[in-house]
Parts: sequence; C-alpha cells; structure tokens
Amino acid sequence: MITFIRSIVTSRFGAIFALLFVVIIAVGFVLGDVTGSSSFGGLGGGNVAKVGEKNITIGELNDTLQNRLRAERQQNPNLDMANFAESGGFESTIQRLISSYGLSEFGKAAGLAVSKRIVDYEIKKLPGAKGLDGQFSQEAFQAFLAQNRLSEKSFRDLYAQDLFNQQMGSAFGSGVAPPSSFALPYASLQLEQRSGQFALVPSQSFLPSNDPAPAILAKFYAENSARFTIPEQRAISYALFDRSIVDSRAKPTAAEIAEYYQKNQRSFAASEVRDVSRFVVPTEAAAKAAIAQINGGKSFEAVAAQLGLSVTTEKALSKEALTGVSSKAVADAVFAAAKGELAVPARGSLGYFVAKATDVRKVEARSLAQASTQIALLLESQKREAVLAEFTGEIEDAFADGQSINDVAKAQNLKIEVTPKLFANGASPANPNYKSIEEMRAILPAAFQLDEDGSAQLIEVVPGKTFAMIAVADFEKAAPPPLSKVRPIVVQQWKLAEGKKRAKIAAEQLRKIIAAGKSIADSLAALKIKAPAPETISGTRAGLSQNGGGLPPALLLLFSMKEGTAKTLAAPGEAGWLLVKLDRVIKGNAAGNPALVAAKSAELSNFINAELSAQFIAAALKEVGVTKDDEAIANLRKRLTSNDAN
Repeated sequence: MITFIRSIVTSRFGAIFALLFVVIIAVGFVLGDVTGSSSFGGLGGGNVAKVGEKNITIGELNDTLQNRLRAERQQNPNLDMANFAESGGFESTIQRLISSYGLSEFGKAAGLAVSKRIVDYEIKKLPGAKGLDGQFSQEAFQAFLAQNRLSEKSFRDLYAQDLFNQQMGSAFGSGVAPPSSFALPYASLQLEQRSGQFALVPSQSFLPSNDPAPAILAKFYAENSARFTIPEQRAISYALFDRSIVDSRAKPTAAEIAEYYQKNQRSFAASEVRDVSRFVVPTEAAAKAAIAQINGGKSFEAVAAQLGLSVTTEKALSKEALTGVSSKAVADAVFAAAKGELAVPARGSLGYFVAKATDVRKVEARSLAQASTQIALLLESQKREAVLAEFTGEIEDAFADGQSINDVAKAQNLKIEVTPKLFANGASPANPNYKSIEEMRAILPAAFQLDEDGSAQLIEVVPGKTFAMIAVADFEKAAPPPLSKVRPIVVQQWKLAEGKKRAKIAAEQLRKIIAAGKSIADSLAALKIKAPAPETISGTRAGLSQNGGGLPPALLLLFSMKEGTAKTLAAPGEAGWLLVKLDRVIKGNAAGNPALVAAKSAELSNFINAELSAQFIAAALKEVGVTKDDEAIANLRKRLTSNDAN
C-alpha cells in the first residue's frame, strides 16, 4: 500500500481521511484495476458515467466490481456477485468510482498536478517491485502487476489519482470537535437506567382443541408454503487443482537465467553494504546541533529521544538501497563515513538525516553459477503468476466456447468428482451423516448460482492458490411436499398460529388492565391465563449499544416506552406475545464523567466530519458535473447478477 495513506490516517486530517480515502479512494487502488477495456455498449458507445472530462467505461466498472468482489471474498468466501449486489456493493462501487474521479477532476480544475516523477518515486518504494538486491526491478514490477491483474497504465493512473486526492487534504480542514456542552446531553443519555417487568402470554395456552377443516388447512398450507418448502438440491460435478499444476511450465530455462544475470550484473558484482542507524530533523542547523550533542558524549538514541524522535536501523543496505529510502546526498555521506562515524548532515526527502554506519561489510561478487539458484527461484515465482493466469484463462475460454467440465478435465488430466444432491448449506437430504469436503465452502455458493444446463465455471477456492472447475450434475427445484406427506406438522403449525392470534387478544386485554393500575401478575390471575411468572428486567442505555442485537426484545422495547406504561410485542416464531411494563426511569448525568463526555464528543465529531466530507464530495461532483447512463448500469447489473460472472 502506498505510504501516504498511512501518514494521512495518523495526521491531523486522520478522522476524515480514514473515512474518505479508505472507503472511497483506496478501494479503487487496493481492490483492482479500474481502467479495464471491456465494452458492452451504453453512454458514449461504452460508458456508464461521465465525471467532468473523465469517462467511466462499462469495462472499467465491470473490472472494479470483479476485483472488489474478489477482495470481499477474502473475508467471506461464500459471497457471490448476486449477494454482493443485493447488499449494496454494486451501487456503492459506482458511487466510489464517481466520487474518486470527481475529486481528481475538481483538483485538476483547481490547479493541482501530479508529475510522472512523483509516481515513479512512489512505485520504486513498493516491496513487490524490488529485485534480489532490494532495488527497483522492472521484471519484479511486471510480475507484481500480473499477480494483481493490473496493467502498468492503470496502476500509474490509480497512483496519480490517489496523489491528486492527497493534495486535496487541506480543503477538509482539521476536523470539527463539538463543545462539551453539546456532547453532555448525549453522554448523560448513555447513563440512563430503566427497570420493569415482562411476561410471556404463550400461544400454547390458547391452542384450538379441534383440527381445522380440510379447506382451512389447505388454505393455510398454501399461504404458508414457504415454511414447509424443501430447499433446492443440487449435485455438483467438480475438479480441484492448485497452482502446482503449472510448475513445469513455470520453470525458467538456462537461457532465461543467463539473460537475467546479464541484465542485472550490478546486482551480483562485488559491493559494500552497511547497517545504518538514522533519524531525521527538519533543518540542517538542527542536524548539526544533534551531531554536536552526540560528539559531546550523549548517545545516538538519547539525542533522538530528546527531540521526540525514534531511531530507525536498517540492515545490509547498499548505497543504491539507501539512496532509494533517502537521497543520493545522504547515501554519499553515509558511505563516505567510517564505521561508527557520524555522516555529514545531508538532505533527504523528509528533512536532514543524522546517520551513522554501525557496521560495514564487503559482499563478494557472484558468478552466474553461484547466482543461478537464487535467480531461478525469483524467475519461477514471477513466471508462475503469469503462467497460472494464462492457464486459468484457457480454461475460462474453453467454458465460454461451450466445452463441458468433462471435456476440459480430460484435456487437463484432472479427475471429476460428483457430490450427492445437497442443500446450499452442504447437507445431504438422503444421508444426514454426509460430510462435505472443506472446499465446498467456496464451491457450493458458486454452484447454486450456476445455470442448470450443465454449463461450467472456474472459481478460486483459495484466491491465487486453489481452484475448482464446477458444474451442476443434477438438481431438484425448491418446492413444498404434498400436504398429505406433512399433514401432522401443518396441523401443529396451524394450531400454533391460531394460538398466537388469541394470545395477542389476551395480551391487549392485559395491557388495558395494567393501565388501570394492576400489576402484571395480578392481571394474569384476573384473566386466568396460564403463563410463566413475570420476570424483572433492567439495564442502561449504554448497554444497548454495547450488546447490539444480542439483547432480549423486551429490554429493547423498555427503552422506547413512557414510565408507568405497558406495551405488547410479538415473541419470536409462534411462541406468543410479550407484555412489557416500564416501572422506573433514572435519568443519567455525565457531568462528573469527563471521559464519557470526551468519548461521546469524539463520536459526534466523527459524524460531523463524515458529513463535512460527504458535503465536500457532493459539492465537487456538482462543480465538475456528473452524467450517468442508468440503462447501461442496469444492464451490467442484470448481466453480472444473473450469470454471477465470478
């Protein structure tokens, strides 16, 4: 990840940029190539939106969605495109693209610029772009791009876009913190305490004694068929393989190893490396003053600590590597100093370096024979990603051309396995003891999105490592069984449903009696209702936010009532109805709890700053102008969710 995002999040703009860049801008960079070339028709012949002078193509949006889904699957392997879209991922991705480009276009109009040199500098610092010597390597960079499915142009565009948005930071200000007097009422509300009682009016106490007439039962079954429906079942054909399948194709040849050696001879020549300790100060005068204190007897670490800084120590740095993390002037100064001697202060990208070499070592030159094993490992790692992408692409092309899973498996010498008919959760209706293989966690969600015509799909079981070809071998649609086969269960459910209706009437009668001044227990006795004894219930409003959805429904209802009143609430399932009475409210006062007030103030500040960020983005989009092709967007959504192209 680029370094400026880390620095922004810890800066005075952190509260805003943690929201803005991580959620809106960094998504495009982290999750994939948003400059795809696919085209399906739409606005301007292939666009879904125009932001200022920037067109967002259908292919660009498609690629961003696919890459974002792949990233989401790191946390939720069962996620598919349909569920991703249903949960708002499709629309949010479009808005993030538009917002990101809108800020960039707004910045350009305001005179901001990002040079190619700055982008080059940031790219050279990427760990994935470094070769065996720790220096930037074009071969390693290309392998990094292949591994992340990026083109160099799209990668550079994204980097430039992020740097544009970084420069916009000052426009958001330093954040808004509400005064404590504003936060105090909200903090006090957290300390509010409530207590009361609740009782269950059970459906079981009001069950009909007779079975329903056939017509009534048939009507109930038809209206509630979803309760009794047997879920869809599918038998899945699958063939598993991992990245080792391309090992033989990824082995570098002797010629490739020799070519790499010739192109990178400097990496294998005799050299000197140094262990370097350093800290950075703003000015040359400050650097000279620090050096004077060290020469006067203070330790290197003590002087850094006195300035509020920490010492960075890096091992085995070549002169080129040190240049990459500082500057040529700093590297020249450090490599000119003797072991343990302080280098002459020199300016780097962040300020003036106070540095010394704690150790100096000579590195012997390595011949082609000596370096060939290391080079082979590097080239094999780089080549494997490209070969694996080519191999999986061939399989996907074969499926797109209509080949069956059996045809492709035979061509690749892979074994086809077929499961029994399974529910989507992996259970077998024919064999309750059946246990699915671990890979089914990823296979089943994808398999239940496939068409039933036998068309196959390639999926990633473990992203980048394990893959599966899958197809539907057999299936049974979801449907309720004949009423005659489940009649006893349906009769039982009808009685419970009828009992719950009568329990609701009784609960309302109880509520009216309680409103006249009686307790819950006395009210139950007065109506001769067989029910569990009432229970006391209490809590604080802060407890609601801490426990979220894990709280009892009666306690949640308690905090939406007026003191002395009672309310009814449906119990889960067909259990009956809850009767809840609020007896007492004790107001909270956070005046003596500055920590709580500060926490609530920080929480409100996040809301305020998030709103300011959203308003700024909205204003920028209005300024540059946004046009969307809703039809093209809808068509892409339909295509992706109906076919689940992932």
